Amino acid sequence: MKRRFVEDKKAAQLMNIFTFFARSMNPRRILLGIALCLALLGFSPVIHALDGAGQAESAFRIEAEPWEEAEKIFRSDSRWLGGDGASSVDLGHGRVLWLFGDSFIDLSGSGVRKADGFVRNSIAIQTGYDPSKARMQFFWKKKGTEPSGFFSLSGDHWFWPSSGIMVGKRLLIFLMEIQTAENDLGFDISGWKAVMIENPKKSPDQWRVIPLISPRKQSLIVGSGTPILEKGFLHVFAADSRDRAVYLVRWPESAALAGTLTAPLWWTGEKTGWVGPEDTGVKPQRIMEKGQMEFTVEYVPELKTYVQVQTLSIMNPCLALSTALSITGPWSSQTCFFAPPEQGVASNLIYAGKSHPMLVGADRVFTYVVNTTKEENLLKDMSIYFPILLKGCIRPIQ
Repeated sequence: MKRRFVEDKKAAQLMNIFTFFARSMNPRRILLGIALCLALLGFSPVIHALDGAGQAESAFRIEAEPWEEAEKIFRSDSRWLGGDGASSVDLGHGRVLWLFGDSFIDLSGSGVRKADGFVRNSIAIQTGYDPSKARMQFFWKKKGTEPSGFFSLSGDHWFWPSSGIMVGKRLLIFLMEIQTAENDLGFDISGWKAVMIENPKKSPDQWRVIPLISPRKQSLIVGSGTPILEKGFLHVFAADSRDRAVYLVRWPESAALAGTLTAPLWWTGEKTGWVGPEDTGVKPQRIMEKGQMEFTVEYVPELKTYVQVQTLSIMNPCLALSTALSITGPWSSQTCFFAPPEQGVASNLIYAGKSHPMLVGADRVFTYVVNTTKEENLLKDMSIYFPILLKGCIRPIQ
């Protein structure tokens, strides 16, 4: 009970920080208060020991350590000065797409973060699967002489990339749609979108981007976790923006390939299975109680299990794993496997823990992001706000 009181008090203090950012900055400066985004990406009711009640412990463990040599790939362009999110998509033939949220771009190449170089998203293409040896090229758009997000909306709406997957020869990308709002945070989730890239083999500055119709399901943000093609269906995870519960939706692979996402099938449990929008009275069943708005899921063939990776919570930002024999669960309770050393700094905020199974040079590769509640630190401290790379392995518990 005492621990619960202390953690709740910390959560209240953190929310006060977010409120201060929103109320004390003008709209342009709010963009620099990137810590606000953490309320969406990781600030949820603090996860306590009882949250895993009724769930089995995972039969596997992950060992991980910093991979500084590979981490340099994110600092290989003097104009791209950091971004969060850091989702990866295997494009095949040695190419990896990286999707970043809020990013700093300095067109002059001075290596200095500036307020007018802030964009809502950016991407990169990694050539070579080993990040310690690969090349990276970053991409964004321009409005006049100023940088702008690669994926953009007009007005007070913007996109944060969530995830992506190759479906046949086409690339499908899921995006969170955000809008400014009259609340303590200054923004709110307005839904999700999906776009299809018809020619992903080309350089991103030549991509043909086709917006797809994205059906809504209450407050569920489709694309929060890694999409998975399995048994003729595209399975996509959806996190609830209110409580971080995770659900599962799917489409026939043929529909996804055609860019038709208008008839989703939701997992509703063993008895009722997959239910379409025409079926009434049956609600989707959550497959994970405490996810995040950003996480990854992959199938590990040698272990015959699915592995989910995320940062546990804002108050305890360890990287954690959960496992299941089926994509629909049941999923084990989340177990911490790496404690970021940066959490020792009071103003640091750590989130977006993810796995990247296509990368080589280590058995397993993971990333997370270090942010800060102090705007001055964000602009001047170049040791933060670049993705942190870890190398490790996963093994059965003997």
